[in-house]
Amino acid sequence: MSSLLEKIEAIEKIGAGEQVDQTLQKWIHLHLQKYEHQISEIQTELAPYEKQFGMPSEEGYKQYDAGNLGDNADVVEWMGLYDNVLLYQERIETLRAVAAK
Repeated sequence: MSSLLEKIEAIEKIGAGEQVDQTLQKWIHLHLQKYEHQISEIQTELAPYEKQFGMPSEEGYKQYDAGNLGDNADVVEWMGLYDNVLLYQERIETLRAVAAK
């Protein structure tokens, strides 16, 4: 990490900090769009499971975590997909928090 901090300090020292900040903002925006698109695609895949089990994925995740849904192949696949949604949501939150600074 110190290597990254050294690079940032050097960039700021030569006066290119604003350019790097603009580049990072574009990168953040691009990845936010990517993660939001991936969530949208996964939600399409989640819909049949939600219908099959009669509950939204968020509730299914809670039930699965509590051991109430078992571990058949459909449940495991459903929860694996929902794990991806949670991962992408976490990444979106992290990037939005940094972009807001």
